[in-house]
Amino acid sequence: MLMMNNQTNKFIYLPIIVLFTFVLVGCSHTGNLETQVVETPIPVINTPSPEINTFIEKTKIVSQTQTPEPEEIEFEPALPEYSLSVKFDYSNQSARVNQTIIYVNNSKQMLNDIRLATDTLRYPGSFSLENVFVNSNEEKLEQRKYYFTLLLNEGLAPGEEIEIQINYFLSIPPLPPPADDLKPGIFGYSTVQTNLVDWYPFIPPLSENGEWLLHDPWFYGEYLVYDLANFYVEIELINSPTNTTIAASSIIPTSQVDNLYHYSSSRVRNFVWSLSPSYVVETKELNGITISTHTFPFHQPGGLHVLQEASKAVELYSRLFSRYPRENLTIVEADFLDGMEYDGLFFLSRGFYNLFDYTPQNYLTAIAVHETAHQWWYASIANDQALEPWLDEALCTYSEVLFYEEYYPELVDWWWEYRVNYYQPGGYINKSIYEYQGFVPYRNATYLQGAKFLQSIRDELGDKIFFDFLKEYATNQKDKISSQTYFFDLLRNYSDIDFYQSSNYLFK
Repeated sequence: MLMMNNQTNKFIYLPIIVLFTFVLVGCSHTGNLETQVVETPIPVINTPSPEINTFIEKTKIVSQTQTPEPEEIEFEPALPEYSLSVKFDYSNQSARVNQTIIYVNNSKQMLNDIRLATDTLRYPGSFSLENVFVNSNEEKLEQRKYYFTLLLNEGLAPGEEIEIQINYFLSIPPLPPPADDLKPGIFGYSTVQTNLVDWYPFIPPLSENGEWLLHDPWFYGEYLVYDLANFYVEIELINSPTNTTIAASSIIPTSQVDNLYHYSSSRVRNFVWSLSPSYVVETKELNGITISTHTFPFHQPGGLHVLQEASKAVELYSRLFSRYPRENLTIVEADFLDGMEYDGLFFLSRGFYNLFDYTPQNYLTAIAVHETAHQWWYASIANDQALEPWLDEALCTYSEVLFYEEYYPELVDWWWEYRVNYYQPGGYINKSIYEYQGFVPYRNATYLQGAKFLQSIRDELGDKIFFDFLKEYATNQKDKISSQTYFFDLLRNYSDIDFYQSSNYLFK
């Protein structure tokens, strides 16, 4: 993710002076949950009959030593399923939503409650809960500041399934004006677009310790962690202007009749959508992947440039990291000073389009390929964005220079100078958002120092080993929630150097 503020910066070939800054993730401490451990029953061994006791006694020791331990069979976890029926009234920017969640307890412990992350509670008056049914019985939710808690009287045992129906009303807020050191609102509307992001309650992942991975939001940055899930979404547009277009993270509706749209997405982190009567849509097919841009009419040349550069980035990252993880990539011009990634879709600020100079030597290009890289480092390989944000943001920032090395090698020095060194970054890269005492120190460490740290690893390993490492990391962690522990454990297979202990970029 990235944000612009009102400071100043110099760009080659640009007639005006601006400064782009980057907004990152927030985090908080996770509360402990009381859990009930389900004990594994001890298998009962039948006593042999007297006739064969002699034979058994002679072979008992041999049998005990030669019989292998039974292999533990790994079962594919049942993914949560979200079915959402939305009636969106464009005239008053509101939506009535009927939502059903099918959730299976994939953990090894009894769940006594279920937490529902509800980001729209951050916007006063935006979320109005109407009623809740659990397995067809009406229940109540306990509201906290940014989430709901559903208490389970009988608990949810491992492998058990629960159905939660939630009916609610959304009043979409206006997009706020930009402010320094404060995360812009992305959920909201302007005169030219409406964005529904993190707009529905969802169940966050469970940690290995049985705690919900849900943190408090901070003044800037992302704080949510997402499990893979399946989505079935029905959207009915009411009172919408002529030519209103939906840009969704699942780009093509499975069906459309008049103003009724159906979408289906499997094994994704989230479902987001944006709509506008002003979008100019351009589409490109690349190796079975549909890439599209949704741009405002006065920025159509920039939209075509983004389509071209993002397509090249998809092709490159598919070779360097792993196969592109989705069937589509939707790129939306944002009517706010921010860039933000979601699974299958990302926003690019109108400010980047304003500064487009018909060359790749600008932030429109750099951030377009940065956000494209998030389809690997965030969507395919997730991480705790609150506690370990460098794990996706540093990799995405460094992916930018890999793009320039491949397609515009003459601009590599420019990229290092104006994207990184200009800001004289410092600080440890692997802290949480709360530890940086402000947005600028956080950006400088997590994004910019993060890119320098990855370059230092590459310098030590050499290109072949470095890219072998990245490819194995991307492949092994696909569809998982990764961690810096795994990152450094895997890195030790490629080098005798203990990068975690020896690097000056890391907080030990």
